[in-house]
Amino acid sequence: MKKLVYFLTGIRSEYDILAPVIEAVSATPELEAGVIVTGAHLTQIHENSVRQIENDGHRIVARIDSLLASDGLSGRVKGAALQLTGMSDLFARERPNFIVVMGDREESITGALAGVYHHIPVVHIGGGDHADDGNVDNPIRHAVSKIAHLHMATTPLSGQRLRALGEEDWRIHVVGASGLDRLFSTPQLGRNDLEAALGVDWNGAPYVVLLYHPTITDFDDAGVHIASITKVLEETRLHVAIMMPNSDPGNQAIVGELNSFAQRCGRVKLFRFLDRLVFVNMLRHANALVGNSSAGILEAPSLGLPVVNIGLRQRGREHAGNVIFTDYSREEIRNAIVKSVFDQAYREHASAVTNPYGDGTTGRKIAEILANTEVNKKLMHKNFLM
Repeated sequence: MKKLVYFLTGIRSEYDILAPVIEAVSATPELEAGVIVTGAHLTQIHENSVRQIENDGHRIVARIDSLLASDGLSGRVKGAALQLTGMSDLFARERPNFIVVMGDREESITGALAGVYHHIPVVHIGGGDHADDGNVDNPIRHAVSKIAHLHMATTPLSGQRLRALGEEDWRIHVVGASGLDRLFSTPQLGRNDLEAALGVDWNGAPYVVLLYHPTITDFDDAGVHIASITKVLEETRLHVAIMMPNSDPGNQAIVGELNSFAQRCGRVKLFRFLDRLVFVNMLRHANALVGNSSAGILEAPSLGLPVVNIGLRQRGREHAGNVIFTDYSREEIRNAIVKSVFDQAYREHASAVTNPYGDGTTGRKIAEILANTEVNKKLMHKNFLM
């Protein structure tokens, strides 16, 4: 009998990273994959990104509505409660052999809690990672690691942190970042084909991608912060492709400023959702990635893409030499963007960095580990190492 492996996802960016693992599990004879869909995937505000999961042909085992129309701190907590209720009902009806959660969003902690209380082994992708940004993501990620029964760490350093948390060596597997699987497997589009897919006519001119998310530590200032960034981008006269932010508190102020930016500047194109083929190639042809997305840390090094990371988010996180970190000073942001786009020596340096997050074979590694892992008392009984 095949082992059932359920994956939990609540937002497009998370699913893009999980997708190669789901595909690898589906292709493994001993395993069967299912997807629990929740959060932003099920809302028109985020273009109903569940359709990408449907188009990929994966079996959706549950749809849990949980995203509240709130831009404050309580909305995320109440949404997490809805996720817990939905998963508890699901697991009472059908029990997978594994529940897989990723990273540090609320889905990771709700999936881990629902799994452990239903005595289902929890598999955590991305545990042991850490940033010095003070964001809630870090304690959530480490809390999930203490609940999880198997760890799929992205780097050896993350594996060391998991051991420091008291996790047993045999539970820890260093597999790399699965987002790289997607990069290496996505076909190449030429610049003309990309512009046609994006609906722009930039004639091969330089452009940057802006991908900026709010953080809980300073969500009240999200509007001020994004305004500093858009002002600089407007002054540089570069073309700008913008992906809308995630659903975290503070996102409405960011969305409002981005819409205003697009209205007053003809060089700007806004996107709420892009097909994976188009999104990856948009990064491939970009001159720089600006903002604070984890894509700048995890995937951009493999593209040789310079990154300007603004604000606290991602600070202190393990990264390659293609990232310039700045605060919200317009002068500092401007200098970093100019260097990333126009300094040829720096661009050559960024194009030659080594990505510490693996080689694009993560999905296969995780599928093999799950296929060979016996669900027994040893797996479920967690010890703490001193």
